[in-house]
Amino acid sequence: MELLRRFFFRLYNSTQSRKASRALLKAAKAGDQEQYLALVANYINLAQAYLGSSFAEAQESRLQRSEAVFINLWKRLRYAERLSDFEFMLAQALLDCAETDNTSVFSQEPLVTKLRLLEPTTRLAILAYEFEKWPLRFAALVLRMRPGALHRMLSEARCELCGISWESLAKEERQFLVVISEAMDKCPNVRANMAMAEKICDYPKVTEIKAMWLELRPQLVEVRHRYIPEQDEREQLLGQIFERTRETEMQRPAMMDRVVNSVHFSRHGISKVS
Repeated sequence: MELLRRFFFRLYNSTQSRKASRALLKAAKAGDQEQYLALVANYINLAQAYLGSSFAEAQESRLQRSEAVFINLWKRLRYAERLSDFEFMLAQALLDCAETDNTSVFSQEPLVTKLRLLEPTTRLAILAYEFEKWPLRFAALVLRMRPGALHRMLSEARCELCGISWESLAKEERQFLVVISEAMDKCPNVRANMAMAEKICDYPKVTEIKAMWLELRPQLVEVRHRYIPEQDEREQLLGQIFERTRETEMQRPAMMDRVVNSVHFSRHGISKVS
């Protein structure tokens, strides 16, 4: 029953891009460095944006840190039974980078400082879901939380970035904001939106906060693009990763580790990146 449930989950949530990434992962696990580079190319922007929005650092150092992250992932790639396993390892490596660095988080721009002051997991959720367009279910899976909890986290983070304390809001206001976040994730439903709009009329602050959310997004896009590498930097990074993968041996997980990971991905042993 569990295997059947996972099959339909994967089928329902599959997209062409994820299908292609799964094929790349399968080939990379067999030792194909070029296919690994193609897989890594899909995640470079996330890694760079996350590191840049975590602490102040020169672009060159940030690129070197990203290189170290993806080389560590290459070593342990055969532990990943699914694409979400690879994404989980990437997320954990990025979170470890943020936790081990003591560089100042303050910036001349208030929004950048607010973004860096978010909890590392919250910051990763904002970037992966809002800007890298990870499907909600897979973003929640990688972060090990339910979709509803992820929407609450996103709602709270948006409020903090807008300068509004989540705890200062009434319980009903917080509930409506989570509902709005969920509605933004789904296809437009005119009838449902009209019903929600009627209920929100009694809470003018919620309408004001929603407008602030919509104004916030373009500003965050500008911040994100600041840390995305230029084409020449991107090509150089991929070239360096390719050269190092040729020199780096992949680990072979024990049979028991593979059995455990096929059911619950927990044996991967990602080391921290300095």
